[in-house]
Amino acid sequence: MLHLQLKRIQTAITAGRLDEAFELLMDTPQREHREGQRATDVLIQKLVARAHQHLDQQRSGDARSDADKAQRLAGRTDEVANLVQRVAQMESEQRSRDAAEQASAQAAKIQAQLGHFTLGQNLLPTGPSHSRLAAEIERKRALAAAAADRIEQAIASGDWSAGIAIVKSLDPELQHHRLVVMKINAMLEPIRAQIIADLESGRLDRGNDWLVMAVAVAPTDARLTELRSCFSRCARACEFVDQANYVEAERELALVDQIVPGTRWIAETRTTLAELARQSAGVRSGPLGLLDGAPPATPSTEKVSDTFLGNAVKHFLAVGREPSGVVAEMKNRRARALPLKPQETPGKNASQRCFLGVWVLRVDGLGAVLLLDADRISVGSSSRSQRYDLPLQTEGPSAALFIRRAGDDYFAESEAEFGVNDQPTKRRLLANGDSIGFGRRGRLKFRKPVPASGSAVLQLSGAGLAKREIRCAALMADSLLFSPRGGHFSISGCERPIVVFRAADGYAIKYAGSGGDARQLEADRSVLLGETRFTLNQIKLS
Repeated sequence: MLHLQLKRIQTAITAGRLDEAFELLMDTPQREHREGQRATDVLIQKLVARAHQHLDQQRSGDARSDADKAQRLAGRTDEVANLVQRVAQMESEQRSRDAAEQASAQAAKIQAQLGHFTLGQNLLPTGPSHSRLAAEIERKRALAAAAADRIEQAIASGDWSAGIAIVKSLDPELQHHRLVVMKINAMLEPIRAQIIADLESGRLDRGNDWLVMAVAVAPTDARLTELRSCFSRCARACEFVDQANYVEAERELALVDQIVPGTRWIAETRTTLAELARQSAGVRSGPLGLLDGAPPATPSTEKVSDTFLGNAVKHFLAVGREPSGVVAEMKNRRARALPLKPQETPGKNASQRCFLGVWVLRVDGLGAVLLLDADRISVGSSSRSQRYDLPLQTEGPSAALFIRRAGDDYFAESEAEFGVNDQPTKRRLLANGDSIGFGRRGRLKFRKPVPASGSAVLQLSGAGLAKREIRCAALMADSLLFSPRGGHFSISGCERPIVVFRAADGYAIKYAGSGGDARQLEADRSVLLGETRFTLNQIKLS
């Protein structure tokens, strides 16, 4: 029986059926016999040789199978150990190639979703496993080219509505394709001109329809955002008129007039509204104003406060805080706030009131914040002889850049071109998050994170001030909110929101909300609220 089983094993080995020979040998109890050992040695050599052939042909899985069988038969002999090491190395290399290939395929897919089909094809690995994705990218590239041709035809015929409809019908990745984006930009230029023409002629209905269609295909276009603010202010002006709040209606149109100056109907309407406000105030200051419960002689004051408070309530509810105390405090503070005169220095002693430089607020965990109270601040190069509110250490144009506050809005303007979000301009209504470029290396990020407050923040990057510890400037309209989240500045370790505001005698500080006394911020003296220290210093920027 033994000789018959060994004969079967030898026949399988000779015929190259090594897997069969291995199974027969493992099932033979007498394989420890001398003849069985000879058959085992022959099978081990055959398995090792075949494993090396598999490795030479990049078949790591088959090589691993033969190596495991050889190891079960021979143990950790040098020959088998070398084979196992070579198999492990090939498997590691294969895993690395598979991971790199998978990452390339994922990157190609992402680029295709962004509309970068050519880049996606270049990143896509070759091989049958990725042929389906390659065919899909090629199909979308053809669709994008066809859509660009159709948009071009719509532009040539002046049918902008058809062009916008084509863009809206495309998938997002097709809308981002370079050819389609070029056609969208070519189409937006005459549409913007038409919207401005309708706005200037008073056809707000038609201009708004064009604006809605254009925003649908270019929601991030800066000029459309600016025009959208114009129509929104016109709508708010109409609401104020319905409420007989003529002062606020005129203010809204005044801001529109700054974006589209010289518009005749806006000038005439503002004149009419000013006259209505004057007459309304005259009526309220007469005998009717003597009645119990009559509103004050300036009818817009309470309504303006209500609007401000409504925004404050929405904001502080959004960040998860009880709004009542904060809103009451901000309402009182806005009513009390007085502009700080340049010659005045915060402090109680009259001898301290001597202008020596600019004010910097140093906050634990945050750093130094430059405080700027003016409605119009200047930005320029420190290498020039002129004095600027923000003298940046960069080479810049001779014309200064001005950041101007108008109501709750901010405008950037200059006689020379500057960049907003890398788009050249000479005048721009700023939005939260806009990046303003000045000179070769100057970069200012505009932030207005608290809608209820008119204050904003300029974050300095690139070229900074001579005082390098100052990396941000606060444009103070009323107050600054310091809190763990949702304020002008976020500071860790702040248990309760803290408000720094302008007072009649300089700056003051207190916890936000009802309760708690306001404390005067005096020069070079620290105020500790909780674990956060606030220190007001006066320095010279140059």
